[in-house]
Amino acid sequence: GALTPVAIMDPVFVAGTTVQHATLHNMDEIERLGLKIGDTVILEKAGDIIPKVVKILPKLRSGHEKIIHAPAHCPACRAKVERTAGEVAIVCANKDCPAKHHERLIHFVSRKAFDIDGLGEKIIKQLMDMGLISASADIFKLTKSDLIDLERFADKSAENLIAAINKAREISLPRFIFALGIKHVGEETAVDLAEEFGTLKKIREAAFE
Repeated sequence: GALTPVAIMDPVFVAGTTVQHATLHNMDEIERLGLKIGDTVILEKAGDIIPKVVKILPKLRSGHEKIIHAPAHCPACRAKVERTAGEVAIVCANKDCPAKHHERLIHFVSRKAFDIDGLGEKIIKQLMDMGLISASADIFKLTKSDLIDLERFADKSAENLIAAINKAREISLPRFIFALGIKHVGEETAVDLAEEFGTLKKIREAAFE
């Protein structure tokens, strides 16, 4: 549910590829850089992969640059956004935000979670738009006939996706915990929880202490 600001730039060649977008992480980073809309910036690739704005060039400003304001509403559902004290992220306050559901499902099927080959971002969006899935469990109720109506799907591609879904029905406990997308529970914490408790039942029954 975090709203991540992204810089959209004139295309520029950086470290082997043409770049037009770069993450700005959060509003604190924008303020730290002193960044405005219309600025000229210096880019580098973090780890030679992810484009990052590292500096602005104020001497090249024309005077027409605009201050960047934090959004007051979620761009997906228009609900109010909030910021928890001590945290940098601005998040959508609506637990039923469609963008949140979409991102949860993408995380659920990702390589380090259920790893369902062929179930990508665009297909998940199509399935949601058609009302075929709204929660992660719905993925395992899909049939070949559900998939045939999807854009660019034929018999074979539908069969392959159903086979991938069926293959993912059994999963290790750490991967399952990670797939749930619980706040602050990454891969390592998921492993720690699985090793400490051993079963999902014991995790669910564990007291706060």
